[in-house]
Amino acid sequence: MKFLCIPFILSLPLFATPINWTEKEENSVEKQTLALADTLQTQTLIIGRTGLTTTRVATVISKDGHILAPFLASIDGRKAPYLLYKADGSRIPLSTIAERPKRHLALLKLKENDSTFTASRISELTNHTVVIPTCSPIASLGEIPGMFIDHLEFTPPEEATAIRLDSVNHLPGTPVFDLSGSLIATTLKARNSNIPAISISQLLREFTSLDEILPDLSESSLPQLPKAPEVSEEEREELTSSPITDARNSFLQDTYPSPLPCAHIFNEDTQSTHSVIGTIVRQDGMILTKASELGPDLRVSIAGEDYPGIILATDEASDLALVGVEATGLPTVTWSDAPPTPGSILISPILLQGTSEEMLAEPACNTGIFTQILKAKTPTVHSTSQVTSLGITTEQRENGLVIAALKKDSPASESGLSLGDLIESIDGQEITRRSELTTLLDSHRVGDKVTLLVKNSSGSQEIEITLISPLLIPPATGIQAPAIAIVPSVRRSPFPDVIAHTMPLNAWDCGSPIFDRQGRALGLNIAAVSATRSLALRPADVRKVLEKLLAETRAF
Repeated sequence: MKFLCIPFILSLPLFATPINWTEKEENSVEKQTLALADTLQTQTLIIGRTGLTTTRVATVISKDGHILAPFLASIDGRKAPYLLYKADGSRIPLSTIAERPKRHLALLKLKENDSTFTASRISELTNHTVVIPTCSPIASLGEIPGMFIDHLEFTPPEEATAIRLDSVNHLPGTPVFDLSGSLIATTLKARNSNIPAISISQLLREFTSLDEILPDLSESSLPQLPKAPEVSEEEREELTSSPITDARNSFLQDTYPSPLPCAHIFNEDTQSTHSVIGTIVRQDGMILTKASELGPDLRVSIAGEDYPGIILATDEASDLALVGVEATGLPTVTWSDAPPTPGSILISPILLQGTSEEMLAEPACNTGIFTQILKAKTPTVHSTSQVTSLGITTEQRENGLVIAALKKDSPASESGLSLGDLIESIDGQEITRRSELTTLLDSHRVGDKVTLLVKNSSGSQEIEITLISPLLIPPATGIQAPAIAIVPSVRRSPFPDVIAHTMPLNAWDCGSPIFDRQGRALGLNIAAVSATRSLALRPADVRKVLEKLLAETRAF
């Protein structure tokens, strides 16, 4: 496997005055995020667009129902309505007022006033710690936007029209709030190591439609938190992370239990990223981790010591595996059943870090915010709404849509349709483009029957098909090329009830415990879903599975 190195580098700090992050600052941040967990739910909503399966976060900006949303390119480049996804799975078409693709924004409006939403305040940047709302690429029924804490890399120069955030986890057009819940910016396209965001004041100058709608800028009342340093243009290029982020992570890492009850489990003879974290549950070498990431030959590293590892038992429903090593006196995790409060800050160890030349084996800290408990087998908003599928894949040709693939074991595959069939019409409506097909499918529900008129070498034929739900699984190859923010787990469902949080984990970070700021273990990370959404098993479920695995384990 790849050689894992821990380089020893002596260098002078880039900044003479280090950032100081203490318990006082962290208390201030968590106090604000706990309050925002409620207020941001009324200021933000989840949107999509006809024909697209992805979901994004937008923000309400006027009492009349105007919405500032990420720009989503329509299917086939033709007009298609943006959609508001409601908690019950229904979708409401929105009016499109204006689009600004270069700024990744769209100005939309609710067709009818909805008292459940309140307009966001707007203000200038006054604090260098910000909140960015997030949602899953494919939201579950009843899912609410989560929150991600980010920091500026440096103090913006005078007259700057944009700020530079530390993370690359956010898609373009995402709203940026300060800790009071005031809208201060929206994100632009990510760069290699950071993401810029355009200030709301600059947007008002460029986007006249916004200037006519938004109220005057307000002044936020915020706790005094550390500011990002002022740097020269040359120093900006040397920054690889925000000094505030580094200081905060260093403080939060000190809240871990010591020694850390974690192991690093490597699949032998593979790349270093083909690994996973294990949570030590017994002093005599019993370790829980994510089962689907494990191969037949394991090496386990604990506090710098290497051991051969063996899989003792696995549980399919939870995707947990019990791994054993010949060791004694190991530090063990202590679970807490105290449920986290929405908006509370969670912390997890990461044991494998990317460097410019190699993967670095060294403990570090990752942080996120608890969003909600997602119930087992909760459907997506798409599967409960008017997002339907014929069970076929089409290819656009000059003369129309041709069937390129048939979903296995679907009504379409058993209907008599064949690859290469040309779709002439559906229920008597001529269909020549994907956008026309999408619009038609949006007017039906799962279980409806439609009649296709298809043409092939034998002539034209009418075939009846029952509509099904589309297959909605985000790719396991990364999120948002070219800047791939994370590598998701291959298995991301189904699970029992899970803790949803906004830590940006990679697949190899799963199996780790999640801690609160008191060092109590509140869950075990089981799936990296997207750049700002991860899932963890609850302690009660972990203990239940552990008892089952220990009962099935042979003598070791």
